[in-house]
Amino acid sequence: MRRIEAMRIGLISGEYPPMQGGVGAFTQELARHLHALGHEIHVITSRLARPAQPEGERRSWRQLSEPLEVPYGFVYPRARRWRWSDVGMIADVALRYELDVLNIQYQAAAYNMRSAAINLAPARLRGIAPVVVTFHDLRVPYLFPKAGGLRDLVVRILARSAQGAIATNGADFEQLLSWGLPGERVRQIPIGSNVTPHRVMPESVAVVRRQLGLRPADRLLGYFGFVHESKGADLLVEALAALPGDVHLVFVGGRTGASDRANNEAFLARLDALVERLGLAARVHWTGFLDDPGVSAHLQACDLMVLPYRDGISLRRGTLMAALAHGRPVLSTLPTAPVPELRHGENVWLVPPEDAAALADAALTLLEDAALLERLGAAAKETEALFSWERIAAATAAFFAELR
Repeated sequence: MRRIEAMRIGLISGEYPPMQGGVGAFTQELARHLHALGHEIHVITSRLARPAQPEGERRSWRQLSEPLEVPYGFVYPRARRWRWSDVGMIADVALRYELDVLNIQYQAAAYNMRSAAINLAPARLRGIAPVVVTFHDLRVPYLFPKAGGLRDLVVRILARSAQGAIATNGADFEQLLSWGLPGERVRQIPIGSNVTPHRVMPESVAVVRRQLGLRPADRLLGYFGFVHESKGADLLVEALAALPGDVHLVFVGGRTGASDRANNEAFLARLDALVERLGLAARVHWTGFLDDPGVSAHLQACDLMVLPYRDGISLRRGTLMAALAHGRPVLSTLPTAPVPELRHGENVWLVPPEDAAALADAALTLLEDAALLERLGAAAKETEALFSWERIAAATAAFFAELR
């Protein structure tokens, strides 16, 4: 492989740890692995990502404007509402530190959905540094009531005005090409697991199941990630109501993330009401936000992971990647476009979207076939090499180098 010279890379993300969110977790892992390849990393993100200051300590404006040094580079938690002033701040950082490339991690909900400033940022940054946009999805921002086609337009402008675009899955890759982007300016690079798998001993699994109040013979379905309407958590609850009483469900992780909080909380309220209405409170469990070892322990405690995405299974889902990386059998929904890496009956089990009855039937079939569950889990683990962070970082750096 051709040696890539070290670059000064700016990663722009609407959310970043300690904020809770998949895009922030992705950006942090990408930063770490690009740094491991010898690149200098500068992460530009929301001021909400600044660690809480000790009680009684006050920081000066100058201190707040300086980057935080972390083991893999520098973090600038300075953006407020992702308006034009924040795009100007990105330009200032790029000029001050002579960045070679700027990589926007784009998910509309993470960038103040009422402003299109980040969508127009490549034009503002032209001549300062090449801009590459990683599209975690192609969903449109809200902007304002009756924005209509303008919402779709600003996403297309973002793609077309950037020097390069990265799609995380095949469907988005084809969509970007259909918008007229030249093939040499587009790459498909998958995302990796947003959780580092940890070894879990059998006794730890037993402890988790006891803490959830399960009896030894009870069976446990798992859902991982924040609840969002597109992820079909309500369909999973409806499916649970049709399953025997010894089948439980655990929601692993925080309930809502840092982005699009209002919509997520409204959906969560409806979900809670559905659980109560169906009389499932004793069979539905919530862990709250967990560190990586805690997530690993809970995923391993589940007999079957169920991820009923309304828009179908996709390589852009970090929650799916985490389940695969942990070698868990996965029940999900048929994709809207072919995903060659995921094969029904081999490394995943798929049913039609929006079909709670089919979800329940498939879950029962899998739960009653221990050998099939074991085969699916083993095959899922084998896919990990396709989505390793080392491969993701190397492909990303190579694309940046080509565009330079």
